[in-house]
Amino acid sequence: MIGAFVPALFLAWRALAVFGTAAPGTVFALQVTARWAYAFFWLAYAGSSLPGFFGPRLVPVARRGRELGLAFSAALVPHAALVAWLFYISPTPPMSIPKVVFFCVALVLTYVLALLSIPLINLRISPALSRGIRLLSVEYIALAFLRDFLRLPMHGSWLERLSYLPFIALAVVAALLRLARWLADRDSKFSDLPSPRRSTGRD
Repeated sequence: MIGAFVPALFLAWRALAVFGTAAPGTVFALQVTARWAYAFFWLAYAGSSLPGFFGPRLVPVARRGRELGLAFSAALVPHAALVAWLFYISPTPPMSIPKVVFFCVALVLTYVLALLSIPLINLRISPALSRGIRLLSVEYIALAFLRDFLRLPMHGSWLERLSYLPFIALAVVAALLRLARWLADRDSKFSDLPSPRRSTGRD
């Protein structure tokens, strides 16, 4: 978590130092910190699916989902602080109310997941409810990232637009990996079920 938080803090500070603490510099710092945090989220989100498609060498990544998720929540702290700073310095709200609500829900769910990673808290709720909250939360956060990446800067340079494409591709690949793993797990469960006994006509 420290290894994720400190670089995020440094990236935010460096972006503000170079481009200024006004709205343009803050927006750039938001973009940089979001992408840094997304690296940890991507590994936590898609990591459990990687060994099945890319070999056992990625099993250590699949086993570190909890740690990567906590690293993501730590890396997101400077990003959330920058959002608050952007609202503070802007004469008018920089985002519409629906966008603010969408972001805040994703932020809250991030730290709900962090709380559920604490065994003492997780053991107090049913396993089914815990799995449901985790599934809903990670899919919502993934959707929030994809929604943000798809907002290509129409008035920016071609280089700025192209910088969004790798992250859109990563988001799509992660979703496809999870879907493929879910389908494989479902087929495996069905194949493990005993086949129905055929009637011999003498029952």
